[in-house]
Amino acid sequence: MGAVDRGRTKLLFIAPHFFCNSARFFLLEGTKTNPFNPDGETWKEKSKMKTKILTTATFLAATAIAFVKRTASHLTLFPQGDREQKRSLAQLEVVAVRILQYLWSSRRPDQRRQAPELCIITKCLLPLLLIVCTLVPSAWTKSLFVVTQWSNSVAVIDSSIDQVTTQIPVGTGPVRICMSPDRLKAYVSNGGAATVSVVDAATLTTTATILVGAKPQESAVTPDGGRLFVVHQSTSPVTVIDTATNLVIANIVIGGNTAKDILFTLDGRFAYIANYSEGTVNVIDAATYRVKTIPTAAGPRRLAISPAGDRVFVTNYLGNSMSVINTLTQKLIATIPVGFEPRGIATTPSGDTIYVTNVGDGTVSIINSATLTVIKTITVGTIPWQVTITNDGTRAFVSNAGSGTVSVIDTTTRQVIKTLITGAGPFFSVTDPQHNKLYVSDSRDTTVAVIDIPSLTVLLQIPNVGSSPFDLAFGP
Repeated sequence: MGAVDRGRTKLLFIAPHFFCNSARFFLLEGTKTNPFNPDGETWKEKSKMKTKILTTATFLAATAIAFVKRTASHLTLFPQGDREQKRSLAQLEVVAVRILQYLWSSRRPDQRRQAPELCIITKCLLPLLLIVCTLVPSAWTKSLFVVTQWSNSVAVIDSSIDQVTTQIPVGTGPVRICMSPDRLKAYVSNGGAATVSVVDAATLTTTATILVGAKPQESAVTPDGGRLFVVHQSTSPVTVIDTATNLVIANIVIGGNTAKDILFTLDGRFAYIANYSEGTVNVIDAATYRVKTIPTAAGPRRLAISPAGDRVFVTNYLGNSMSVINTLTQKLIATIPVGFEPRGIATTPSGDTIYVTNVGDGTVSIINSATLTVIKTITVGTIPWQVTITNDGTRAFVSNAGSGTVSVIDTTTRQVIKTLITGAGPFFSVTDPQHNKLYVSDSRDTTVAVIDIPSLTVLLQIPNVGSSPFDLAFGP
């Protein structure tokens, strides 16, 4: 345990004592002189004031419980193992609960009889606060939803403890997942069942199953949350679903039979589709459903949009290049040669560089967004599938599906600074909302790898996720 963690651990144990002492201060004997009772009035004379004071004290103790549970759940304090960690955290919670017990037991029997209001507080308010404190940590807990292709389910991982808490049944062959803008709903594309499952991210249940046509793949929700656009790998139309009614309201024909990706412009006015089979990018007007076609190189695979929203970048898997589209004119402005079979793509938060993973030759091409030229090519692992860049733009994580590793690139030096071993077939990755951990799906395993971003170490492999974990996304 490092010095920082030792300091946090000490704070974790000191904080409840601070809250307890604050509560005791508010519960000084009624006949003593104190800042709240300078004239030495008895408890009976100040019953109403003392009732308010006890309420405040109870709140302080309740805060102690919430503090203990929340802080402990977000720190790795017990390297002895998960079992020891759970037991230690349980002990901490018991200590915090005893603070509440002390508040009432510290009063003399005659004081309790003289203040019937306290009975109401103890019997009603105290249990209520305990319930609230039990629920409070859930407000900080973020659920990670992981699609498992061969288990026909979505695994839910509690990111505070990095354990699978439940499995939600969906359709056959789920491949992709998309969250609503408020993250309260998850939309799962079931490639084998030709359906989309709607998952309530709060109740963790499937609330609707929508028939959409063969092999639904990527999907995207409009920024206002009102509609879901779904592309397919074996049919031409783009399916549009009303998210309020869960009904299909349109099927937009774009040509071809294999679309690979979709994204919306930042204002939500247009949807861009990578039409793999046609060698084009289709632009759909979200209001009129009119389609404009922009030719690219062969096999457009993945899309990314610049932070300013003025450009869309396209990896051309069969064309060994990256296309650049101006979103204002909706015209192709550049085609940049990269490595062999480019797939994954991401831009830095500043928008100054674009990272492209080249699946065929195990490299990453780094492109200057101002000059639209490749400024460096970096060798990584075998079959680099996806690249994820941290929110501060300092690190790029490349999942190497063929090597069972993740390459870490320093975006300043543009060099691989570490190679981390994960499970078999690392595929998709996502950072947690606090940007402290990276979660990587091990597609040829039943695990999800958890990487600590600050230390660049693999914390653990989460077991029992399901067969062939694939796409993943964070909920509320």
